[in-house]
Amino acid sequence: MRLLSSSLLVLFLTQFVSSEKKCPAVKKGACCTAPITPGCRLPRQCYKYIMSNCPDRKIAVFSRKVGNDRRSAPRKPLGKCGTSEVNYQPCTSKGIANKLFLSCCQLYVPEECHHMCVYETDQSVTRNMLTNMRKDSQCRIKHLSSILYCASQNRDNRKCCLDLDLNAPQLQVGSRCLRMCDPSGTSIDRITKEDVTCLYNWNVIMYCHHAGIREM
Repeated sequence: MRLLSSSLLVLFLTQFVSSEKKCPAVKKGACCTAPITPGCRLPRQCYKYIMSNCPDRKIAVFSRKVGNDRRSAPRKPLGKCGTSEVNYQPCTSKGIANKLFLSCCQLYVPEECHHMCVYETDQSVTRNMLTNMRKDSQCRIKHLSSILYCASQNRDNRKCCLDLDLNAPQLQVGSRCLRMCDPSGTSIDRITKEDVTCLYNWNVIMYCHHAGIREM
């Protein structure tokens, strides 16, 4: 009986080892095109390469490795979240969105400005953040373009900003604020007095950038 138990144990271990998934090696140049094997994640060497060359795949870097034996409840369909039909209610939680935001800022924005890398939508809070940024000699206004780029996650969110009246006539700045809703298309080299109105509505800009993130 003891011999039989040992044999069964050896058989079980052999089957277990043979069933372990071996994740394929991925060369740096193939980081943007390599198929993602279930239960595996792309290697660390792909991190910066993906952010620079194919940011649409960044979720492959940020997501956790999940084994095939792990079970989870079915995901709810995204439906129309992040669209005008639901007033641009975000598809992702603020916690997940802020992690994506900060991860990008850690690559492109000085550490002194990382406190700006949050999707804050409270106007009084954002006003204080920008006031402190102006007073702080370490976090310069020149980094605003990179912060906005990371906030947008390389997405054009101008439609949301339009629908939330960031180009309303009463603001008297025309469509100037919309460039902050698509920073990947327009470089923001300096801040003028006309931009003060846009920065006053930083909470709206952050809301639209958060709404533009689609959980994959």
